[in-house]
Amino acid sequence: MQTGTVIAFIVSLLVQVGYPLGAILVYRRRAYTPWIVYLYGALIFALFQMFTWLPFSAFVDIVWGERVTSSAGAFVWLMAMATLTALIEEGGRVVGYRYLFRRSGLRLTWQKGVAFGLGHNAVETMWLIAGLTFVSFVAYLLAGPLFAGELGGLSADAPGASSLALLSARSVTWTQPLVVALERVLALPHQVAWALLVMESLASRQKRWFGFALLYHTSVAVIVPGLAQLAGFAVAETVNLLFAGLSVWIILKLRDIAGQRT
Repeated sequence: MQTGTVIAFIVSLLVQVGYPLGAILVYRRRAYTPWIVYLYGALIFALFQMFTWLPFSAFVDIVWGERVTSSAGAFVWLMAMATLTALIEEGGRVVGYRYLFRRSGLRLTWQKGVAFGLGHNAVETMWLIAGLTFVSFVAYLLAGPLFAGELGGLSADAPGASSLALLSARSVTWTQPLVVALERVLALPHQVAWALLVMESLASRQKRWFGFALLYHTSVAVIVPGLAQLAGFAVAETVNLLFAGLSVWIILKLRDIAGQRT
């Protein structure tokens, strides 16, 4: 057991819990968005991903995915699972906007779309990914890297799977938990951008925006894990950083579009 690795796990967990929570507190203070919007984002992720699709996709990946041996077959499998994940997740956002927002009398505004995405990201990072990281940390403390190497269970298209795969390696180093934290930092603008793209499809009544959300989500879910397998995590997260910059641009662009509409 390495002291540096233990410290890295602790730092990673602090980032995974503190960063999304801090982002919500800062944004709410500036935008004055009601708490219910963040809760709706969290609820939609829990219903459409955490308690339904993710367990099922993990089961399917174990039963059928491990039978795929060729490189072409592995790519097709990754593409199919990533597309389904994106479709279900973005479809869940549609349900949230159409039914939960309508029930509470909430308007589809850019500010509320950001809050919805932040709530979605918070439960994904603070509950799912941080929870799995904590389990890996406990395993590392109790039985060392060899036992931690047996952890896993998420398919490649699952949130954070590219970085969580690091924690399933047989030799956990201090850099690996930090990569998990980095990926979660970069995931926040993605979730907000996807939430706003779906919201724009409803606010403008133009389905192409939902198509953009689906295409962008699928692209990130395929390219980043694919590069992690082919070229290593340094290359994958560099590209993920570029995607995060694109997500920030999308967020700001949709703010301008929403401003023009009002």
